[in-house]
Amino acid sequence: MERVNYIIQLNAIFECFNKDARIKQGHITLYLAFFQKWNREFFKKTITVNRELIMEKAKFRSKTTYHNYLKDLNNWGYLKYFPSYHPARGSKVQMTIFFNSDSQKLANCVPKPSQKLVTSIKHKTKENLNKQPNVIFNESEVALFFKKNNWPEIEALKFHAYIKSKKWKTDNWQTIAKIFAKNDFKLKEPKTTSPISGYVDNLKNNNI
Repeated sequence: MERVNYIIQLNAIFECFNKDARIKQGHITLYLAFFQKWNREFFKKTITVNRELIMEKAKFRSKTTYHNYLKDLNNWGYLKYFPSYHPARGSKVQMTIFFNSDSQKLANCVPKPSQKLVTSIKHKTKENLNKQPNVIFNESEVALFFKKNNWPEIEALKFHAYIKSKKWKTDNWQTIAKIFAKNDFKLKEPKTTSPISGYVDNLKNNNI
C-alpha cells in the first residue's frame, strides 16, 4: 500500500489540471473514476480495473472516447496504463503520486512532454500565495451537499474538480450543482461572459 494523502493528492492534481491547457472535462472525469477506485483499494501501487465499470463512473458511452482520454492521461504522465489482452484478466493502472510521501509537500504539475516529472516544488512566497484565486467552496462542502441530495460520490468529485479547474469564483455553486445533476451530471462551458449567468438563465427557464 502506498503512503498517499487523499487531500494533498487531490489538491495537487487540481493544480496540475489548472495549469495544463490540454486537459478537458473528459480527462478530469476519467481520472477521478480511477482515483475513486484507487482510494477504495487503499492506494495500492497498481490497481486492476474493469473498463465497463470505469466507463460507467466516468459517464463514457464510447470505448473510443475512453481509450483516447486514457491514452492522453498515460502519455502526459498522470498515470501508467498496462493493457491486458486476455479476456479473463483486467488491465492495470498505476496512478502517479504528485507529492513527496515523507514531507507531504505538493509536487510540480505534469510538465510538457519534453520535460520530466519533478517530485517536489519550492514553497511559494507569501506574496504569491496572496495572488492565487480563492475558491469559495471546498470539496467537503460539495461532498456533503451531494450526499444530502443522494447523488453519487464520484459526481461530487467531478463537479468540484471541474469548477476548480476553471477557477470559477461563485457563492451560488449549489444552483450550478442542481443543474449539473438535472443534466445527467454533465457540465458545459457557459457561453456568456459571466461564469454562472448561463446556468442562472437555465435555472430560471427550468424553474428549479
